Amino acid sequence: MALNPEMIGWIGIVVLLVLLLLRIPVAFVLAFVGFTGYWLIAGPQAAFKIAGIVPYSTMANYSFSVVPLFLLMGYFAFHAGFATDMFKTGKIWLGHIPGGLGHATILGGAAFGAVSGSGIASTATIARITTPEMVNNGVNKSLAYGIVASAGPLASMIPPSMIMVIYAIITESSIAKLFVAGILPGLLIALLYILMVWIRVKINPDLAPPVQKTPFKERIISLKYTWGLLVLGFIIIGGIYTGLFTPTEAGGIGAFAAFIMALLLKRINRKVMKESLIETIKTTSMVFLIVVGSMIFGYFLGITRIPTMLSDLLTTLPVAPIVIIIGVVILYLILGMFIDMISAMFLTLPIIFPTIINLGYDPIWFGIVIVFLTEVALVTPPLGLSLFVIKGAVPDSDIKEIIRGSIPFIAIDIVILVLLIAFPEITLFLPNKME
Repeated sequence: MALNPEMIGWIGIVVLLVLLLLRIPVAFVLAFVGFTGYWLIAGPQAAFKIAGIVPYSTMANYSFSVVPLFLLMGYFAFHAGFATDMFKTGKIWLGHIPGGLGHATILGGAAFGAVSGSGIASTATIARITTPEMVNNGVNKSLAYGIVASAGPLASMIPPSMIMVIYAIITESSIAKLFVAGILPGLLIALLYILMVWIRVKINPDLAPPVQKTPFKERIISLKYTWGLLVLGFIIIGGIYTGLFTPTEAGGIGAFAAFIMALLLKRINRKVMKESLIETIKTTSMVFLIVVGSMIFGYFLGITRIPTMLSDLLTTLPVAPIVIIIGVVILYLILGMFIDMISAMFLTLPIIFPTIINLGYDPIWFGIVIVFLTEVALVTPPLGLSLFVIKGAVPDSDIKEIIRGSIPFIAIDIVILVLLIAFPEITLFLPNKME
C-alpha cells in the first residue's frame, strides 16, 4: 500500500523522537529524517537537491553572523572577570541584608547574562564563582544551588540571547525587537527571585546568615568593579534600541569592546585569546549543524503539509485562544523535562508558530514566552541542564540537593509565566516604543 505524504510525515516524526531518545545527536537526526522523508515523497533527485542547497543557503544568511559574534563577546567578558567583579560589588552592597549573598548572585547572573547570551555558560561561570562563596559564608547548600541554577539561565532572557536569535531565525521575527522585549521580563524575573529569597530568609534566618556590613565609602568605591558590564550593556542595548546599529553589528561592536576592555584590565593573553576563539568555533558549529538539520527537516514537514493541517485544526477548535496557549505552555514544560529546548524549538515551532499567528497573538510576545520556557527547562528535573552543570562545576555537590533547591524557583517561574501571559504589556511595552 502506497503511503500518502501526511502518513510519511507522521512516521518521520515518530522515528525522529525514537532516535532522539536513543541519544543520537539532534542535528544528525533532523537531517537524516528530513532527507529520507523528502526522498520518499519527492524522489532522490529532489532530496539531493535540497541537501545540496540548504546548508549554503541557510548559513549564508547575514543574520547568522550574530551567533559567533555574541559568543565571542561572552567568552572575552568571562575571561575579563566581569561576572566576578559584579558579584563582588553585589556582595559589598547587599551582603548584610537577609539573603544578601543570594541577591548578589542573582544580580551577578543577570548582569553576566547581558554579555554572555548563553544560559549554560552563565550557569557554569557563576556556579564556580559564587557557590563556594555562599556556602563558606553559611548559606544553606540547597538554597545556594537553587539560586545558581535559576540565576544562570537568566542569560536566556536578558539580551543578547542566543535563544532569541534562534527563535528569530526560525520564525523570521525581528531580532532587535526580541532583544528589547526581553529587558523588562528579565528584570521582573530577577526581582521576583530576589523577593522569594528575601522572604524565605526572613522566615528562616539560618538559611543565609548575613555578612558584616561594609562602610558606605567602601560600597561607593566598589562600584568601579561594575564598569565593564555596564559599558557593554549600554553599548549593545542602547545601540539597538536607538537604531544606531543592527543586532548583528552590535555583536561585532560588543566583541571588540569586550576584547579592548580585557586588554586594558590586562586579563587577556595569547592563551586566553586562543581558548576564546576555539570555544566560539565549537559552539557556533554545534548551533549551525542543528540549524541546517532543522531546515532540511522543515522542508520535509512542509511537503507533508502537516504544519498547515495542524494549524487549521487548532484554529478551528471550539475553545478560547488562551486555552491553546496554555496547552502550548504545558507541552513545552513537559518537553523541557526530557530534551534540550533548542532542539524542541526546531522540532515544534514550524508546526506551532503558524497557529499562534493565526490566533492573533504577537510573535514577539510569543517569542519571549518561549524563551522563558527554555529558561525554565534548564532547571526542571529530571534532565535540566543547569542542574548537571552545577554538579560538574561544584565537585562536592549532590544532585538531590541541587534539585531540591531548584523547586521553589520553579514555583516562582510558574507565577512569572502567568504574569507574562496575562499581561503582554510587560513584554511589548519597549518594542512598541521602537515603532
